Amino acid sequence: MRIRTALVASILLAAALVAGSAAESRVCLAGDSPESCVPDPREAAAKLEEEINGLFAEKKYAEAAEKCRAEIALVPTAASAHYNLACALARLGKTDDALAALKKSAELGFDDAAHAKEDADLASIRDAKGFAAILEICTANEAKAAVGTYDPGFDMPGLKSVEGTPEGGLRWRMYLSKTADAEHPQRLIVWLHPSGGSMNGTVAQLAAKWSEDGFAVLLPTQKRWSGWSEGDVRKLLETTIPDAAKTPGVDAKRPVLAGFSAGGQVALSLWREDASRFGGLLVDAAYPIDMEKYAQGTSTAFALPKGEAVKSVPIYVLVGDKDGGTRLWTQVEADWIAAGVPLHVRTIADGRHEWLLRADEEPAVRAWLRDVAAGKTPGAATSPTAPAAPSPAAPTAPTAPSAPPK
Repeated sequence: MRIRTALVASILLAAALVAGSAAESRVCLAGDSPESCVPDPREAAAKLEEEINGLFAEKKYAEAAEKCRAEIALVPTAASAHYNLACALARLGKTDDALAALKKSAELGFDDAAHAKEDADLASIRDAKGFAAILEICTANEAKAAVGTYDPGFDMPGLKSVEGTPEGGLRWRMYLSKTADAEHPQRLIVWLHPSGGSMNGTVAQLAAKWSEDGFAVLLPTQKRWSGWSEGDVRKLLETTIPDAAKTPGVDAKRPVLAGFSAGGQVALSLWREDASRFGGLLVDAAYPIDMEKYAQGTSTAFALPKGEAVKSVPIYVLVGDKDGGTRLWTQVEADWIAAGVPLHVRTIADGRHEWLLRADEEPAVRAWLRDVAAGKTPGAATSPTAPAAPSPAAPTAPTAPSAPPK
């Protein structure tokens, strides 16, 4: 089956955690009144997928099939729901029905032919007439999805620009100082884009400044910008970053993750899974939401991960005071700081779910980055928060439905 884990589910919810957005498109958080919040059908679908995951784990395939049908009723165009239905039906020995569900999934855009070829849940129908033809549709979908996804970026004056196309990884571009070498390497910042666009042009402009602060900046240049799948994250961590790390003058041992909206959710989820892999987080309009509890109907922040590693990873958060997700940072900020997490939450006055790293915020962010580059662990204890002056309006980054979860 196609599994939606807490990582992917939290990514998909990031853009919906917006105070002041249209009621039919927002996530209902604890404390919201029924009058002010009408649940998005995708919320219920996300909860159903969590239940479906559990039923597959328990091998309760008949119940899983019913949950899949319920999800399809909520979101008829969800290719992953039809795919999971096919898996449940195949496990139940209903070959014709399973093939029909799988074909519908392909017709709706399912494009991971490689996964379908290896998925144990589909083993009983893999030799059935029509299966190969469905895989051909999935392969064609993948080719179509790749069209127009290349955002090459551009050279920046005064910086060295390096590109890579690793097999099995994400195509990438990296900016670093022309003076960086093996004896004078720069730390690595990895850019994690929001749903709906790469923002590579914005990041290229930041790279020119961050290079002065001791960092090389890596950004993906070819992928589906509608969101982050687990496959995307795996390719980035296992192939793209190691490939870029071969560049002389780059120190990629513990990269800093910088992400906006869905990209920020990726950063927080990866830190939660294994903080020791990273040297810092810079997140804009992203939140520490506990997706396991959300699947059970409770909207709250996730618990602080156990272990000493969280104390050595500085986190800089930009969040708007009119953004619904801000309340999750309010829940954890004091406790995390007391526990030794080097956390700095910068609350922007009149800010919503939008790009907040504007010109007036750059000096503080750059000072934080210089400390990180120097091996320090700047945090709230040394960088007290204060309300920001109202920032000029800026356009919210484009959003679009995320790619089917892996």
